[in-house]
Amino acid sequence: MKPIYLAALMAFGSVSCVDNTPKLQVLHAALPDPDCTIPEDEAILRGSLNLGLAGDFLLGLIITSNLTDTPILVGEGGQVSDPDSQAIYIRSVDVSYRTEPDLGIEDANVPLFGGFRPNQDSSLLLGLLTRDAQAALLAATTGGGIVDTLVTMRFRGETATGSKVEVNEFTFPLVVTNVGFVCPKPGEVPSPRSEACDLRGLNGVVPECEAP
Repeated sequence: MKPIYLAALMAFGSVSCVDNTPKLQVLHAALPDPDCTIPEDEAILRGSLNLGLAGDFLLGLIITSNLTDTPILVGEGGQVSDPDSQAIYIRSVDVSYRTEPDLGIEDANVPLFGGFRPNQDSSLLLGLLTRDAQAALLAATTGGGIVDTLVTMRFRGETATGSKVEVNEFTFPLVVTNVGFVCPKPGEVPSPRSEACDLRGLNGVVPECEAP
């Protein structure tokens, strides 16, 4: 598998049911490794985000293209095949947030770009929150509030020939809090961020502590 990393403004999780096999389909979601690679043998169905430690929730997806690149035969045994003739290009994503309590976060369509070749698995790395969602959740959790959030998303794009493509809809549940962190040993401080995908604040991960 050749991974594709696409940085965007939001992310998502578990896959909803669909009537027909979509041209582009999410297989599973997982937290990224510290170097931002997406593990293929791990998956999560929900998450938690502590805004006291992180401003967004990073989520990795394994995505497959269900289109097939069919070679065109020319002459005696020859073939002509453009590897990108059946590629799918993502142009934007629709995202909505349902929260308890209701924060009134508006639905959004966010432009982005990513390419996926036919009959291949690729990885996609996203941040869950739009700026409006981040601001609303930060205001609601400052002072100890807890917000149950359900993110629903759908990618929109097109094939290389211009045909419209929609990916099956995704939902990802997230519990959002805002709790400060203090090292348990007096005099120590949280270690600085040094990895591309630092997961502190996600699913209970806290920073390591060290002497200043």
